[in-house]
Amino acid sequence: MADPIASIVTGVAGPLFGLIDDLFTSDEERAAAKHKLLELDQKGQLAQVAVNMREAESESLFVSGWRPATAWVCMAAMLYHYILLPFSMFIATISGVDPTLLATLPELDMGALMPVLLGMLGLGGMRSYEKAKGANKNR
Repeated sequence: MADPIASIVTGVAGPLFGLIDDLFTSDEERAAAKHKLLELDQKGQLAQVAVNMREAESESLFVSGWRPATAWVCMAAMLYHYILLPFSMFIATISGVDPTLLATLPELDMGALMPVLLGMLGLGGMRSYEKAKGANKNR
C-alpha cells in the first residue's frame, strides 16, 4: 500500500516546482529547492518500504499474514468468478440440468474486488508507463 504522505508530496510536487521557479531567482537556488523536495518524497517512500519489511518479518500471523491472506482471498474469488462459475454453468447446461438451479449459484461483485486486488498489486504499471513516455522528466 502506498504511503499517503509520499503520495501527497508526489501529487503536489508539480505545482510546488512551479512555485519554486517563481520564488527563487537563481538556477542554483531552484535546483537546490527542487532537490530537497524530491529528497522528502524519497524519504517518505523509503519509510513505507521499511514499514513493509518489518511487517513481513513479524512472527505474528496477524501482522505478517494479512497481505498473503488478502491475496489468496482475491485469487480464490477470481478463480470462482472467471473459471469455476462459467465452466460449471456450461457443464450444467450441456448436461440438461434445470436452469433454475443455475440461478442459485452466487455471483461475486468483481467491481468491489478489483480495487482491492489492484491496490495490493500497486500502480507500478502506471509508473513504468510514465517513465517510458518521459513524464518524469518535468521534475
